[in-house]
Amino acid sequence: MESHRTFIYAAVIVISIGITFNTTMSDSMGGLGTVFIAIGGLLLIAGMSRKRAAEKSDDDSEA
Repeated sequence: MESHRTFIYAAVIVISIGITFNTTMSDSMGGLGTVFIAIGGLLLIAGMSRKRAAEKSDDDSEA
């Protein structure tokens, strides 16, 4: 599996855990849910950056 897909899938999972913590356990783990959402966002940015770099290197190798 390509590395950018791994980052994007991990981001989706971490964000969904964060949303779950924010909605269902807002009294005890609401702050932790916000942290998970932020970490998931960073993973998503990293995955999209790797995807863009991979596409750019593929375009350069074809030309």
